[in-house]
Amino acid sequence: MPYAAPNPFLLTLGQGIYYGSVIYIWIIVLRVVLTWINPNPYSPLMRFLAWAADPVLNRARRLMPLVLGGLDFSPLLALAVIRFAGAVLGLWLWGLGTGPKPASFFFILAAGELLGLIQSLVWLVIIIMLIRLVMSLVRPSPYNIIVRVVYGLTEPLLAPLRRAFPPGPGGLDLRPLVFLLVLFLVQFVVLGSLVTALRGTGF
Repeated sequence: MPYAAPNPFLLTLGQGIYYGSVIYIWIIVLRVVLTWINPNPYSPLMRFLAWAADPVLNRARRLMPLVLGGLDFSPLLALAVIRFAGAVLGLWLWGLGTGPKPASFFFILAAGELLGLIQSLVWLVIIIMLIRLVMSLVRPSPYNIIVRVVYGLTEPLLAPLRRAFPPGPGGLDLRPLVFLLVLFLVQFVVLGSLVTALRGTGF
C-alpha cells in the first residue's frame, strides 16, 4: 500500500468526536447524579445540564424504556450508545487520517467497541451478583433500599434457575453462585477469545 501523508483534518475531527463524546458522557452522568440530591433547578449549572442532557435522556426514556428494581436504567443505555458511536466514529476518522486503511477497518473497530461494552456490562452484572451472594449469607433486612434494588435487579436473571437449583442447606441460595460461574465462563472464555482474535488482526 503506497505511503500517504497524514490528513490533519481527519485527525482533528476524529479526536474531536472521540473526546467530545467522552465530555458529553460526563455531562449526562453529572446531570443524573445531581438529580438524586434535589438541587436548585434554576441554578446556572443545573440549567446548563438540563439544556445539554435532557433532550437525550428524554428520548432514551421514550425509545429505550428500561426499569429494573424500581430504577430507570435508560440513561445507561443512552451512555452506551453515545460511547459506542463516539468511539467508533472518532477512532475510524482518526485512523483514516493516519493513512489508508482496508475496508474491514471500520467493522473491526465497531466489533472491538461492542465487545468492550459487553464486557463492561458482564462485569457490572458480576458485581451485582456478588453482592446478592453476600446478602444470601448475611441475610440483611428485606426492607433495606439497597437490598430491594439488588434483589429487583437480580431476580429476573435468577428466576430460570429456581427449579434446577433449589435452596441449599439452611435455606442458602446457591443460584447466584451458579450464575456467577456462568458469567465468568462467558467473560474469560467466550469474550476473551473473541477479543484475542480481534487483536490478532493487527488493529
